Amino acid sequence: MTISTLSSKNQTTLSAAVVKELKLTPGMRLKQSVEGKRIILEPLDDVSTAFGALKPKRKFRSIAEETAGMESAVANESVQGERKS
Repeated sequence: MTISTLSSKNQTTLSAAVVKELKLTPGMRLKQSVEGKRIILEPLDDVSTAFGALKPKRKFRSIAEETAGMESAVANESVQGERKS
């Protein structure tokens, strides 16, 4: 049996043994429920429940936008290189 402590932010840590036994991974969602005085955590491993959980850090651009951006950067470097000469 492992004992954990509830933090001031209502957080606790799962033991490595529990994580390994249930094959939990970072970012996995857990369903919380109460039965009497027991807290039940159930992993939600259904793909549809995880959809949208990870959001891209930046907006992805089209290939044309990426190409235009690279061409602009190369042109700017060329102009700056000519100024230094």
